[in-house]
Amino acid sequence: MHPAKPADSLQQQASPVTNPSQALPQRNLNTLPSLLEAAAWQPAHQQDWLVLSVEQVRQVEHAAFREVASYILMQAAGQRSAQKIMDLVQHLDHRCPQVVVLAGPGNNGGDACVVANALAEQGLPVELWQFKGGREGSADRQKAEAGCKHPNLRHSQWGKTTLQLKPGALVVDGLLGIAGRDRPKGPIAEVIAAINAQREGLGRTGHVHVVALDCPSGLDCDTGLAPGEVLAADLTLTYIAAKTGLFMSDGKDVCGEIWLDTLHCDALIHQRIAQGTLGAVVRVRGRLSQMQRLPRRQHAQHKGSFGSVAVLGGQHGMVGAAVLTARSALLMGAGRVALSLLAEHGHSSPDVQWPGTRPFLDLNFPEIMNKPLQDNCNFAEILAVGPGLGTSPEAQDWLDALFDEALEHGPLGVKKHHWVLDADALNLLAEHNRLKTKWLKLRKQSPECHAVITPHPLEAARLLNSTVDAIQRNRPDAARELARQFDCVAVLKGAGTVIAANHSPATRIEINGTGGPALGTAGSGDVLTGAVAALLGQGLTSFDAAACAVWLHGLSVNALPGENQAHRVSHASAIAQRMAQHYNQLLQQGTR
Repeated sequence: MHPAKPADSLQQQASPVTNPSQALPQRNLNTLPSLLEAAAWQPAHQQDWLVLSVEQVRQVEHAAFREVASYILMQAAGQRSAQKIMDLVQHLDHRCPQVVVLAGPGNNGGDACVVANALAEQGLPVELWQFKGGREGSADRQKAEAGCKHPNLRHSQWGKTTLQLKPGALVVDGLLGIAGRDRPKGPIAEVIAAINAQREGLGRTGHVHVVALDCPSGLDCDTGLAPGEVLAADLTLTYIAAKTGLFMSDGKDVCGEIWLDTLHCDALIHQRIAQGTLGAVVRVRGRLSQMQRLPRRQHAQHKGSFGSVAVLGGQHGMVGAAVLTARSALLMGAGRVALSLLAEHGHSSPDVQWPGTRPFLDLNFPEIMNKPLQDNCNFAEILAVGPGLGTSPEAQDWLDALFDEALEHGPLGVKKHHWVLDADALNLLAEHNRLKTKWLKLRKQSPECHAVITPHPLEAARLLNSTVDAIQRNRPDAARELARQFDCVAVLKGAGTVIAANHSPATRIEINGTGGPALGTAGSGDVLTGAVAALLGQGLTSFDAAACAVWLHGLSVNALPGENQAHRVSHASAIAQRMAQHYNQLLQQGTR
C-alpha cells in the first residue's frame, strides 16, 4: 500500500524518514510533518483514552496550530484515515465495487478530500461528492479540494447527479464531523436520508459499509444524541482525542467500531491538563486498567475476608428485586450475604414460621441468609439499600429509622457501614428533604466510609430536580452534580454509564465502554447494585468498585469462549451468572 504523498509545499517542510515506525514513539508535533503516513490507530476498549468535549478539542487544535501548520494536521488525519480504510477494504469478503466520499463544507470535508485522493491513488474507484452549501470553506479546506486530481477520482455534485449505491459499496462520511450539533438540513440531510434508504433496501446481503471521519454526521458529539437523521457508521475514525458523544446515548448505536489517532497531540493535551487550562477531563478505561482494579484473592483468605453484605428492600410483590441483588453479590464474590425484607418487617425473626406467613427462603441460593433489619446491620459491613423497597409510608419510615440509628450509633451503628443506594432508596431521598439531610449528615459524620448511588436517568432527574432530557443532554455534568450533592460516587446508568466521584480539587469521572441492549431488562440494575456491594466487600474503593462493577456488568453481554456472538436479549438472572463467568475468567488471567 502506498498512501497519498503530501502536496509539494508540504514535501518541502517534511524531512522523509526511511522507517517511520522507528520515529513514531517520539509522538510530538515537531515530527508530524515527516510522519504523515505513520498512522498510530488505537482501538477502543483496549487502552485508556482521554475523552474531550468539542470545545476542549478546539482548544487543543488551536494550541497545536501554534506548533505545526493546520494543513499538516488535516493531511495527517486524511492520509492516516485512508490507510485504515484500505485495511478495511482488504479484509472485506468481496471486492469493493464503489467508494463514495462525502465532503461537507468544513474542515471535516477537507479531511474527506485528502482521503478521497489517497484512496484513488490506491486504485479504488472513488466518487467525491461535495456539499459546500455555497461556501468556499477555510483555506485548508480549499487546498485539500484542489489536491483532488487523481484520474481514478470522479467528481460529483448533489442535485445534478443521482447517488446510486452498489451492493457492498463503501461510503466515507466527511459531511459534518464534530461541528454537527443540530438536525442536518438541506442537501446534507437529503443525502443522509437517501443513503439510509438505500442501505435499508440493500439489506444485509448487499451491506453498504460506512466509515465516519471524526464523528457520524447527524450525531451531537458532546451529548451523543441524534436530533434528526444520522448516518450510522460501521467504523468511526476519530482524531486527537475521543469525544464524549461517541460513547453514550445514540452514539453507542451509530458509531460502530471506534479507533483513535491522536495525531501526536498527546503531550499537548497532558500539558494542558497539568496546567489546569483544559478543565475537567473524562476517561474511558481499557481492559488492562480494569483488570488491575480487580481484587486479588489468596488461598489463606476466608469468607470473612470478602465482606458481609446486607440487602435491604423487598416489599410485598417486589421481593425479587432484593433477591437479584443478593444473588449477584454472592456470585460476584461476597463472603456472606443476608436479606432483610420489608415484606417481613415487624416479625421478630423472619426465619420463624408465623401464623399465616411463610418465611422467605431462596431455594436456588440457600447460602443467602434471612435476618431482621437490626441483626442484619450488625452482621454486615456493606448495606445495599433500595431494591424492591417501594416508596410507601412504611418504606419511608424504614429508611428514616435506618439513617437515624446509624447517626445515633444505636443498634444499627455497632459498626461503620459502606453504603450502596439504589432504586426506591433514591426515590425516597429525592422526595423527602429530611432523608437527604440525614444522608448528608451521615456522610459528614463518617467520611471514611464508602458510598455509591446508582440512579438511572429518571431517578437522577428526581434527585437533581431536573428532567430526563436535561440529564441526557449532559450526562457527565449530571453525574458530577449527583456526586457533589450527595457526597458519594455517582453511577449514572444508561447507554454510556458515567461514574463520578466528588473528589477535590476536580471531580474524577469515567465513561464505561462496555454494554449493550441486552442490559435493558427488568432487574438489571438490581444485579449491578449487588456487584458494587460485593466489590466493596472485597476491599475496593467506592470509585473502583463502582467502575469495575459497571464494566463487568457491561461485559456480561459479550461472547464467552465458545460463543459466536454477543447477546442482544437477556434477563437479569442470566446477566448475573454471566458476570460471574467473566469475573472468574479475569481473576484467573490476573493470577500470578
